[in-house]
Amino acid sequence: MNKKPYGYLIGLFVVLFVTMGIVQLFRLDYPHRLIPSEKTKVRSFETANTKTTEAKGEALRVYLLQNDSDLSKGVIENFSYALKYAKIDHQRIRTSDIKMLQPSDRTVLVLSGEHTKEWPYETIRKFVQQGGRLYIAGRFIDPKWGDLVGVERFGDFKENVNGMTFKKDLFPGYIDLPKTSTLFVHSIADVTLKDADVKIEADGNPILWTHEYGKGEVLFWNTSSLLEKNSRGLLVQSLSLLFPTFVSQQVAVKLAHFDDFPAPVPDASNPAIQKNYDLTVKDFFAEVWWKDMQRVAKEQDVIYSGFIIGSYKNAIYDTEKQLIENIRFPMLNFGRGLLKMGGELGLHGYNHQPLIINGETMDPSLGYITWENRKQMMKGIEEVKTAHQYFFPNEQLRSYVPPSNIIGPTGLSVLNEAFPDGLIIASLYIGDPSKGSYIQEFEPDSTYKNLYNFPRITSGYNESPEDMFVLADAVANFGLVSHFIHPDDVLDERRSKGQGWPTMERSIEKMFKTIHTDYPYLESMTQYDGYKKMKLYQESKIDVRYSKTAIEISGSQMLLPSKMVVRVNEGKLATGSFAYGQVRKLGDADDLYEVELKKNFARIPVLEGSQ
Repeated sequence: MNKKPYGYLIGLFVVLFVTMGIVQLFRLDYPHRLIPSEKTKVRSFETANTKTTEAKGEALRVYLLQNDSDLSKGVIENFSYALKYAKIDHQRIRTSDIKMLQPSDRTVLVLSGEHTKEWPYETIRKFVQQGGRLYIAGRFIDPKWGDLVGVERFGDFKENVNGMTFKKDLFPGYIDLPKTSTLFVHSIADVTLKDADVKIEADGNPILWTHEYGKGEVLFWNTSSLLEKNSRGLLVQSLSLLFPTFVSQQVAVKLAHFDDFPAPVPDASNPAIQKNYDLTVKDFFAEVWWKDMQRVAKEQDVIYSGFIIGSYKNAIYDTEKQLIENIRFPMLNFGRGLLKMGGELGLHGYNHQPLIINGETMDPSLGYITWENRKQMMKGIEEVKTAHQYFFPNEQLRSYVPPSNIIGPTGLSVLNEAFPDGLIIASLYIGDPSKGSYIQEFEPDSTYKNLYNFPRITSGYNESPEDMFVLADAVANFGLVSHFIHPDDVLDERRSKGQGWPTMERSIEKMFKTIHTDYPYLESMTQYDGYKKMKLYQESKIDVRYSKTAIEISGSQMLLPSKMVVRVNEGKLATGSFAYGQVRKLGDADDLYEVELKKNFARIPVLEGSQ
């Protein structure tokens, strides 16, 4: 009897069985489970813990006076945040304290508000005449003040004056805004100036000018638009115009976020994709979008942080197994790839429903469904944490982005409990909280001790002049870029502004290239590393002293290296490498320098002569 055919069939069966077993093992993620991705390295930042040498010279003295008007309260509060972020010492004073101020080219009095009769005009006039500096942060009409502030004639108020045109380069990246722009809608005083140096105009009207008076100088903002956060960089950089030399600190951080990434990807066609590619949505993101964004990251010095969505269903219907199955492809393809690039995976949510219950604020037009209660929220958070742990057992979720940047007190309470080791909440820096948007400052949450607020500043693929202005203003204030995009914007006609991926890709690459070119000293990092550096920056103590011939800087708990911007209005700095660090020209302006300190003491000579 010939047994060879039977042996052949048995061998074939064994091969098929083993092959099917291997396929099944791969489908069940066994290779991934056996060889998980390496744990992401968290950056360490060096600080100087002792103050070695005392800086010698005169300190800058910035005095803020607030009155009872809403304009004054809002502007002074905004200015105070701007100064705090730039690490410029300042002090709030009362009207009765003005007579105690000693006139100096390093001392400035900041006034804001319309109640000029409450200010002691003659005392302030003599302060400026004898060499003090006066900073008017907001328009007013009062002929009595005309000679002091450089106004020959005060007319009436003019409303709805739009745009901004720079007559002087204040900081790299600031661009002129047309009169059709609504980023700044000014209420101004209609004025005729006398012996004033105009720095900024809007639709032909002077918005910012300086005016010499006696031995001193006055800076006047002829606008009501200094209440907004997107003017903080303007406030700091315009302040620097009043002094012979001026130093402001920079955290020097650059962050880029992908919201809804990784997330379930449909294996279906989409008209927006079909216009340019014969691919399903799933294949487009894997073969085109992700490869393009990886290339942009490499060429333009960008590190991405992605924020996971487990499901796009409105409620918690999926079991943990189903949730894992939903996101297997994006987690293993995109999530693993992002970590391999040195990025970070954070949390966006179990689904895309904001953590809101009935009675908490949320824009009803968005069509979101509220959560039943706190318990249901917690269940969703724990399930998506488990799914994340399944794919990346060596990783820890440290950051959270609220869906649509909306979250309520109940959601914050849940996150505070679910992440006892701490969690960064990254929502919005600028926006309208009246419809539920979570608007933040850079600071620990005042209620929930495990949460730290770290807002995003700009967003989108298709940068507008307004977007780039807001981005530049944050860098001008304290050296931070924090930009986010939604990968699936390309699928939506409205969010993509009708542009296909080739145009969107060119636009986002152009934006990152501009950032890299204008601000080469900003360091790309993950959201968690950005938080670590921000905290150390906020905790640092830096003392800056000035004389006619030098700037001396010393510090304790100071980041090494530390980055700062120096404006020199009288004299110049030598550029190059020195024992304390480096000095480089910043942008095209003749008077701006980027200084990097590698030691916690530096004496930087101020040389004679023009730039």
